[in-house]
Amino acid sequence: MTEAQFFPLALQAPQSHHTMQVAEDACTHLEDELLFCEDCRLYFRDSCPQHGPPTFVADSPVPERAPSRALISLPEGLVVKERPQGGFGVWSALPALPRGCIFGPFEGEVVREHGNCTLYSWAVRDNGSYFFVDASDDSKSNWMRYVACASTEEEQNLTVFQYRGYIYYRVCQNIPADTELLVWIGEEYARTLGLRLGEHFKYEFGEKELLMKLFQELHLKTPSSPPAPHAPSSRTQYLCGDATASSLLPLHKPGLPPGGNAFPLLEGTQNLVGLGRAQSRYWTFFGFQGDAYGRILDKSKIICKLCGVRLSYSGNTTNLRQHLIYKHRCEYNQLVGTQTTALDKGVAGAGEFGNPRPPAPGRTTRAVADFIVLDLMPVEVVEGEGFGQMLGVLDPNYKPPDATSLAHTVLKDMYGQVRGKIWELVRVLAQCSLSLDVWRHSNTLTYLTLTVHYVDDCFEARARVLSSRPVPEEPSAESLVEALAEAVKEWGVRESTSYTVGGLHPATQQAAAALGWTALPCIGQALRAAMEAVLSQSAAQSALERLRRLASWALAGAGRHEKLWTQEPLLQAHLSRFLRDGGKWHSIYVVLQGLLEHSEPLAGLGPDGEVTLRPQDWAALQDTVKVLKPMAIATSTFTKDPFSSLSLVKPVLTSLLYKHLVASEWDSALALDAKAAAQKELSQHFSNPDVNQALNLACALDPRFRGLDFLSHSDRVETLHLLKTEASRLAEMPAVLTSSLPDVASPPPPAKLPKQDAGIEFLLGDLCSMRSASGISSAHQQAEQETASFQTSKASALGQEPLQWWKTHHTQYPLLARAARKLLGVPATSVPAGWLFSSAGDAIQTKRQALTPEHVDMLVFLHGNRAMLY
Repeated sequence: MTEAQFFPLALQAPQSHHTMQVAEDACTHLEDELLFCEDCRLYFRDSCPQHGPPTFVADSPVPERAPSRALISLPEGLVVKERPQGGFGVWSALPALPRGCIFGPFEGEVVREHGNCTLYSWAVRDNGSYFFVDASDDSKSNWMRYVACASTEEEQNLTVFQYRGYIYYRVCQNIPADTELLVWIGEEYARTLGLRLGEHFKYEFGEKELLMKLFQELHLKTPSSPPAPHAPSSRTQYLCGDATASSLLPLHKPGLPPGGNAFPLLEGTQNLVGLGRAQSRYWTFFGFQGDAYGRILDKSKIICKLCGVRLSYSGNTTNLRQHLIYKHRCEYNQLVGTQTTALDKGVAGAGEFGNPRPPAPGRTTRAVADFIVLDLMPVEVVEGEGFGQMLGVLDPNYKPPDATSLAHTVLKDMYGQVRGKIWELVRVLAQCSLSLDVWRHSNTLTYLTLTVHYVDDCFEARARVLSSRPVPEEPSAESLVEALAEAVKEWGVRESTSYTVGGLHPATQQAAAALGWTALPCIGQALRAAMEAVLSQSAAQSALERLRRLASWALAGAGRHEKLWTQEPLLQAHLSRFLRDGGKWHSIYVVLQGLLEHSEPLAGLGPDGEVTLRPQDWAALQDTVKVLKPMAIATSTFTKDPFSSLSLVKPVLTSLLYKHLVASEWDSALALDAKAAAQKELSQHFSNPDVNQALNLACALDPRFRGLDFLSHSDRVETLHLLKTEASRLAEMPAVLTSSLPDVASPPPPAKLPKQDAGIEFLLGDLCSMRSASGISSAHQQAEQETASFQTSKASALGQEPLQWWKTHHTQYPLLARAARKLLGVPATSVPAGWLFSSAGDAIQTKRQALTPEHVDMLVFLHGNRAMLY
């Protein structure tokens, strides 16, 4: 590099000014897309080849109209304190902040003229011009405004840099506990500002105002245009307040697209932001929501300018085109003409300028693939005569691909795309659980379907199907261990898994335990076993068999009683339902309850005048319904919400075992035997101490059951101790950031400890142990304080959804919130509760058994993760 290149551009020869400016802008734009690895000392795009993607530390969520937005946005693990030099600074409360972590983006108001706001602002370069992000107003900025500038190179531990149009801070050296975060610029940001680091530009550490004034002197001209409408970032807005700059947006006449063709566009949609590289004509009708400077806010959602509906956008125009065809056919025809493209016919067509393009799945082919995935149908359905006839009516020119081609092209591509998305999600999970579903495909083939469960950053429970692997017909613990070990190694979730939820078979629980996990039984299968134990009582079986004969006779031609059906119009429906669903454990209670309401007209019925149901049979049915009732209500409780958490299991079990299934002096012999049989089934599956410990911990974190009133005193004390230990352990994990709420009134960082004397340590070390406020003890003390506060607070209503409560209160109990995400993300059942407690499970099982073995893994995976396809 020549010496002249260190001088400001204004001092260079006019002949080379434009060329060098263009080159500099190109280099800056390229660098704006790159990140820097502090370990490799190399730049990379998205992910370092050696160390993977960097860790972006998100701000804490801030409620709308919060009075002190900047403080509340402080991430967990950081605290704001008063500096000895005056003002505020940010300290780390973690055991260690690893090098390479990235904080940001820096938030504030976007301003064009810098004025005197140099202390709380940074400059951002955008297409050759600059604007400033001013964080002077703490109600329109984030916590990064409090980070002080380093005064020496040795104390600098953060480097400021620009990435995709935003300002970030990167940890440039490991930051131990109780250390202030101090930022300064490096070569990256110096180049961004045009301040080349060299002998001709000297400035002192910490003199930020001097630095920014030097920058202003080098770039005196005010940019004539705002940042480009298609700025490279879509992470968040700089502008946190109410200020707008709509006049800076590209303006079009309302109701007209940029090209001037008349289309009935909605008022205001002319300000939607398009893609700078977009070539497709479909973009005439679509755009993204943008901020005041035309930056795209969310690239996953695109808005139709004709009707305002939001569509998912994944990088291609398939959804756009499909929406136009289905909802705006007139405008679509006007835009592209009436010719049917080759793409819709599922064959190769011609590209722009007549160039051939490879075959691509057309709209109809993709719709067929979606039908197979959504309804979990065998791929071979496309070769059926009826299916072909239906498609022929809908689109006579369409020729569907054969099953093999569809499976190995479109469906395989869908599988690869979704698999990649889930891999990116699960490989960074700190805590998760697994559900194990062992199901019979045929007489000779059994599968193990593995699903991962976790709670995301928004406190939403998530479930992602990972794989379905064949196992022996009657799988042993060893065969399940082998299948599980391969699956978790493939997906990288062995270390992050703590709990598994599986069936009641001992082999399933032994396999999970062999891999170091706590094996939890499925509450749905336990309730099924208990209800079937009630129905297996001899008196109950005899009464049910007699009722079945009566229903068959009454509904047959010989027993039809038209007068009775007229008087009791619902009786016929109840009898029909009993014959259809009376043998299913999850519906028998409702069916019998409906028939008992019609016991009077049924009492005298029977072939040849013989009474089919005797008084003792009616008594047996009544006792059976009475014993089944609390368990039936329990099943409906678990199916009420889309996700049933582990925290609900212990209260339900306690209620059943110690209240509803307790023997009464008024119980009949059948009721006593039935209650005892149900109690035995429920007790034996949840008697393991490790299982009970997990159930109690989950209850302790559920705001509805936080008082643990249903536990004995000793169990309550043990559970609270385990809760504090678990919260402390999670807080000490270095991979995840944790903290309490920012506290500006907290004392300044502690003074450095005096140098230790080896002699006095030898003499008195055992007698006078030091009590330091280390990160570990602090975490334990904070866990104790949070637990005490949480336990003594008023319990939530039983209708409260626990994760939604934590979403609102996680900043109040940051350590317990992490434990809640771990425990409350564990499901109560091994499959969706709706599959266990309704006929939906029977339908799913029938569909899975109809799949050919070579497609089971792919189709069960796509069906289970179908929400990620769109």
